[in-house]
Amino acid sequence: MSATFRHMLVPYNGTSGSQKAFKKAVALAQLTKSKITVLTCLEERSTFGLFKTKTNKQDFDNEHKLVTQEHAKLKKYSDQHRVSPGFKIIKSNVASHKILEFAENNNVDLVILGKKKFVTRFEKTYYHSTIEDISKSFQGAVLILN
Repeated sequence: MSATFRHMLVPYNGTSGSQKAFKKAVALAQLTKSKITVLTCLEERSTFGLFKTKTNKQDFDNEHKLVTQEHAKLKKYSDQHRVSPGFKIIKSNVASHKILEFAENNNVDLVILGKKKFVTRFEKTYYHSTIEDISKSFQGAVLILN
């Protein structure tokens, strides 16, 4: 089969939806020989409004370590399926902006996203949807898994 998609991007945050998206990307890569990049965005948090503290850096370093461990588990899964994805961790204030920027700068032609199984009314009202932002703004193909 010829490569329908050359570069797939899987935004990964550790939820069951992003795990499902990763597994789907691995399955597609087996068929199409496409490149996969797993991108995890870690939010920069400030205490007291604008100021960053040593605690913020320690929290970020701890999160980075946890994400690296999670990426190692994904690598093990992909190795079992003879697929070799790339892994990237970046800092972000709004994940969807960084995901779109990465996709544009790296010639991504398919973004694979997994939905959370349960979203509260509060979350729908007060938090922006990364999936909605990407599906509205990305110029390539978007695969959204339930």
